[in-house]
Amino acid sequence: MKKAKIIKLNIIFIVLFCLFPSFAKADSIYDGIRDYCYDELSIIDDDTKDNIKKTNLELESKTGSQIVVATLNNPDGLEGMDYGSEIFNKLKIGDKQKDNGILILFLENKNTGQREISIIPGYGLEGKLNDAKVGRIIDYFMLDYFKQGDYSKGINEGFNAVVGQVIDEYGIELTGDYAYYQDKVNEDNGLTFTDIIIMLFIFIIFSRLLSRLVIRPSSYYRGRGRRNYNYPYWTGGSFGSDDDDSWSGWSSGGGFSGGGGSTGGGGASRKF
Repeated sequence: MKKAKIIKLNIIFIVLFCLFPSFAKADSIYDGIRDYCYDELSIIDDDTKDNIKKTNLELESKTGSQIVVATLNNPDGLEGMDYGSEIFNKLKIGDKQKDNGILILFLENKNTGQREISIIPGYGLEGKLNDAKVGRIIDYFMLDYFKQGDYSKGINEGFNAVVGQVIDEYGIELTGDYAYYQDKVNEDNGLTFTDIIIMLFIFIIFSRLLSRLVIRPSSYYRGRGRRNYNYPYWTGGSFGSDDDDSWSGWSSGGGFSGGGGSTGGGGASRKF
C-alpha cells in the first residue's frame, strides 16, 4: 500500500511538473498585459498596438467584447489551441454573461523556429467565428505576411478581420472601415480541409454500418437478439475554467480588465 501511494504521488508530481511552464507563462501574461496586448516577442509595432487598444476600447464599450493579442516564446512546444484556451480562461477575456472574448495568440519556438498562430473565440462567439471561418481569416489575412516576416502587419490584418465579424454579429458600427474584411471572410463558403476530414469520417462510419446491415441481415432475426452498434462522438471541453470570480475585474493599470468570459477551445490555428 505504501509503495502504491508513493507511485501515485510520483505520477502527480510528474504531471504537475510538465504543466508548470504553461501555468507560469499564463501568470506572466496576467501580470504583464497592457492595453489588450502582450508582446513578449517584440514583433508588434506601435501603430498596431495603438489600433488594438483604441478599437478594443470602443468595441468593449458597445458590446462587452474584448480581443486580446499575445505573442509568446514557446520553448516547450505547447499546442497553440490548448495553451491559448488556458490563457483565455485565466484572463477571463470578454463579458461574463455573453462569453464574447477572443484571443489571438502568436507562438514561436526559438529553439526550432516553429511558429503558430491561433485565434480562439469565447463560447458566445463560436457560432459567428466558427472553426472554418477562423481558418479563412488566418489564411487570407495573416499567413502571407507572416511568411514574409511582416508579423505586425499580419497580426493587424487578422485583428481587423476578427473585429469585422464581431461588429457584424452585434449589428454595430465602429470607427474605421471593416466592410472589406467582412466581404472577404464571407465570400468563400467552399469546403475547408477540416470540412473534408469530417465528411470523410462520417462517410466511413455510415459505410461500415451499411455494410453490416447488408451482409448480415439475418442476424436481426436469429436467436441472438438485435445487435447494437456504438460509434464515437465528439464533445467539447474546457481548460481550467471555473465559476471563481476572484480574477474578474482585475486591472493591470492599462486598458484591459478581464470581464469574466471563457472559452471551450474552439477556433483554429496554423503552423508555419
